[in-house]
Amino acid sequence: MNEIIDYEDKNVLGWGNRGWLDIVDFILEVCENGSLKTHITYKCNLNSRQVERYMKFLLHCKLVEKIQSDSNRAIYKTTEQGRKYIGRYKELAGLFN
Repeated sequence: MNEIIDYEDKNVLGWGNRGWLDIVDFILEVCENGSLKTHITYKCNLNSRQVERYMKFLLHCKLVEKIQSDSNRAIYKTTEQGRKYIGRYKELAGLFN
């Protein structure tokens, strides 16, 4: 059974929709200069539960760090390891474009 797949206009990592690698990359880019969770939610077009899960994962992997601001609100900032991820992700994604 040979099925022909049209790969044009497909997101290779997400197959038409954003994959989790795409979302991780976008969150890391949003957090490069520091960002509040609400900004991440809106800029990445995610709901609060999704953002919570991604942020826990990214904190656990040390791709972002949580910084308490004066107003007692958390700011999330991409770490050096996170910047390496962004670079490698872009390199990999470039192979498919």
